[in-house]
Amino acid sequence: MMAINRRALLASAVLLAAVPARAGNAIDESLFVSAGGIDQWINIKGTDVRNPVLLVVHGGPGEAQWPVTEKYDAWRDAFTVVLWDQRGAGHTYGRYGAKTPNMTLEQFARDGVDVANHLCRALGKRKIILLGHSWGSIVGVRMAQLNPELFAAYVGTGQVESWSASVNAQFDLLLAKARQDNDQDSIKAFAAIGRPDPADAKQYFGFTRNLRSVMAPSDRDWIASLRAKIPTWEKADPKNFADFRDGFDFSAEAVLPDQMKTNLPATAAKLDTAVFVIQGRDDAITPTAAAVDYFNKIQAPEKALVLIPDAGHFAFMTAPAAFLDALTQTVRPVAIRRGA
Repeated sequence: MMAINRRALLASAVLLAAVPARAGNAIDESLFVSAGGIDQWINIKGTDVRNPVLLVVHGGPGEAQWPVTEKYDAWRDAFTVVLWDQRGAGHTYGRYGAKTPNMTLEQFARDGVDVANHLCRALGKRKIILLGHSWGSIVGVRMAQLNPELFAAYVGTGQVESWSASVNAQFDLLLAKARQDNDQDSIKAFAAIGRPDPADAKQYFGFTRNLRSVMAPSDRDWIASLRAKIPTWEKADPKNFADFRDGFDFSAEAVLPDQMKTNLPATAAKLDTAVFVIQGRDDAITPTAAAVDYFNKIQAPEKALVLIPDAGHFAFMTAPAAFLDALTQTVRPVAIRRGA
């Protein structure tokens, strides 16, 4: 995710049994593949390998998605879904720990291209679909820039525009909330800042310590549900919980410099694939107005924007029916036509 205190959202889970299995056209395989010179963990699962392949580029940074793998079950009838623990995250972090090298955006994107090439070879595809969430939207956009011929479509959710846009939008949301609550101490603190300095990480993490107060109710409920599960997950599988937790923290610190440099309208205004943004209308973490602004600036062969009401940053988790409908009805036909 972009521009938020990662500790506040920490959650983990036990690793489900990961035994390679194929029955008819169905697939469920977990394995390590070589990407960027290191082994990186993926899970490939779907009911029919003839379906388009959808690679999930997770947010966080470090927020591996296998802990909530069941949330993707409904997608697996229309897509072969691939979960990928990025460099420094989850099971991949478990292999290398804090010695994980090259924690840069450019390396993450090149890793992702390696994963996509593996999937095309292994599953007999010309192109796949990318879905990037939050931090993953930065990685996914860069992947689409590097090798557009691999991707039938790019889908962004919790779509980042720029670090500066997120910082300023969150400042305004929190100031408005303080005024609404007549919170004079906070109002004075914001007045002392004047306008935030996007280059000042300490200032940013200071004034956003109460960011949850302006998040969509569905996002707050999602975070609370994850946090409530932590004791059970930790007890069930201490090793995998520790790898998730430590990778989350390691990744957040390691890639912060690249996050703070992000300015996609300046660096990625042209993408040579179909582009879709499926965004919660009330996202306060990667603010929706900024995501829409970036979408409007993108030059692409074709593009579409879907805003989901009563949803925020985690719309793909908290509004599952609406999100899957957008994937199957809006993205899938275009992706198939473009080679998926």
